[in-house]
Amino acid sequence: MGLMRRMATVSGWTLVSRILGLVRDRLWAGAQGGSLMLDCFLVAFQLPNLLRNLFGEGALSAAVIPRYVQERERDAASAELFAGLILTRLSLFLSGLAILGMAGAVAALELGAGDVAIIAALTIPQIPYVIFICAAAIMSGLLNGRRHFWVPAFAPVLLNLSLIATVGLGLDDECWYLPYAVLAGGIANVLLHLWALRRSGGVPPYATRVLDEGMRQRLRELAKAYLPTVLAGGVFQINALLDTIIAKALIPGNGAVAVLYFANRLLQFPMALIGHGVTTAAYPELASAAAKGWAHTGPGLRSAAGLLAYWLLPAAVGLLATAEPVVRAVYQVGSFDETLVARTVLAVQFYAAALIPMAMSRLLMRAFHAHRDQATPVRVSLSIVIANLALNLVLVQTPLAEAGIALSSACTASLGCAAYLVLLHRRGVGAVLDWRGLIRPVAAALAMGAAVWALLHWWPQPEGQASGYAALRLGAAVVLGGGIYIGLTGLGWLRRRGSTNGPAESGD
Repeated sequence: MGLMRRMATVSGWTLVSRILGLVRDRLWAGAQGGSLMLDCFLVAFQLPNLLRNLFGEGALSAAVIPRYVQERERDAASAELFAGLILTRLSLFLSGLAILGMAGAVAALELGAGDVAIIAALTIPQIPYVIFICAAAIMSGLLNGRRHFWVPAFAPVLLNLSLIATVGLGLDDECWYLPYAVLAGGIANVLLHLWALRRSGGVPPYATRVLDEGMRQRLRELAKAYLPTVLAGGVFQINALLDTIIAKALIPGNGAVAVLYFANRLLQFPMALIGHGVTTAAYPELASAAAKGWAHTGPGLRSAAGLLAYWLLPAAVGLLATAEPVVRAVYQVGSFDETLVARTVLAVQFYAAALIPMAMSRLLMRAFHAHRDQATPVRVSLSIVIANLALNLVLVQTPLAEAGIALSSACTASLGCAAYLVLLHRRGVGAVLDWRGLIRPVAAALAMGAAVWALLHWWPQPEGQASGYAALRLGAAVVLGGGIYIGLTGLGWLRRRGSTNGPAESGD
């Protein structure tokens, strides 16, 4: 299966998940607006999301996949034992961590007051979710290593369905029930991945001890590599957590956390659909090519970067140009008033500038992980976190308020992406991006953006109209912009960069 087909599998299910996510967010926006309870729930939800990335789909998965793929090519039975040991030990470790976390949350609930007590109460039911979702994330990595992509891409749908069902019940004080919906989504994820593993070659064996010295050496090597991978792979989640804490602590009134969340969700739509799709599809091949040296990583990396550039250029320019109708179409209902619309639009416009460097950085970071070079991403990531924190503390004090946090994300992501490009060139990979080949897509994206801006400027939102009218304007802008971009670039450019084929796959 070629890179384009793998990307389509991942991105197709990711699209379904993200659409459901927007439905969920619209329900939240209409019911809660910029309320204190929604702000507190979103703060509480950040912690399990961070741990999920550090111990599951982000850092540990990035460290495990290349080792699992390379071991599987050498000895399939040994690779499954390796995976079983990781899954078993991770589950036991996270169970102990969850017990400590719940004890700490209970103590915070008893000793705290006001917002702190509310956040602690909303955190307690979500802590066990970390066990299930991290185990599911490692299973996703194993399935990707077996070249099976649809189940890992589909799995987030389950969490969104659980949250939508909870909000749809119309319960009083629904934010108190949302943490239990999160936990139910994690359990469903594990059950789905176990089913998929059985169908694709079997569930890795339960194991805690190993007698083989070679296996012990591989586990020690993984443990040694893991901490640097945590620091590198978790940079975006660490920044998101810091952004949330700073917004909650330093911006007066309620709603800052919700505004950042809603704006970031619109950024994450193309980020997940395109960025995650390309990176996930390309990573097993990068891991396989890495065994032959840095130069052999170049072709696959350039193919993936070309796909990212082709699709993310119109996505970033389009998000910037259509921020106002997008925010209205998705969120303007019920308690989500004009003030929240204006605040969210400004944050979305700054986040749009972060889309390409963030997605590209995640892909380029995976190239280093594929070569088991964890030290370089750590240095880059720590620099990004420090720069983002410093810039946040400055910009949040300006009239930009929470939008300053979004601007900080765009600035620091651009610095990180530039650093990765330079470092990969020095490793012998060569130029990751074909700058001359990007002239047509860049020109087409700018022409598209100008035409869309002109259309929306000529066709403003009438007073008293809300999401339905905005959706009509947005639909017209998307049709116009998409037609201009595809018409000016054509699909031949894309096919030349998406034709890299990987090993044959089954089951997807």
